Amino acid sequence: MDDEPNSRLNHPLQILGQLAAEYQQKFADLEAFTENCSDEELVQQLGALGERATDRFRAAQQALFTLLPPSAGTGGQNPVEALTVLCRCFDEMRILCQVLLERLHQSGK
Repeated sequence: MDDEPNSRLNHPLQILGQLAAEYQQKFADLEAFTENCSDEELVQQLGALGERATDRFRAAQQALFTLLPPSAGTGGQNPVEALTVLCRCFDEMRILCQVLLERLHQSGK
């Protein structure tokens, strides 16, 4: 029973560690893929991965906004504000990736 509060405190850190490991694996997998594909295949694969990531993010985004009450937290501790910033960051990364993919595709024509 004494370990239960500590487990809860470590849980977010464990999740962050797992996410970091998954990131490293996905990065390595994508690097390996890019070594053996044409520019056309690369553009198609990255576009498909971007669409899949966007779809998954939007589903999670909707669920989180639905679950969080608007008055949750106060000031800088407001989870709705934090989630809004996270969503803006995702949108910015998605835009950057899309512009780069379009430029890569146009340079290959």
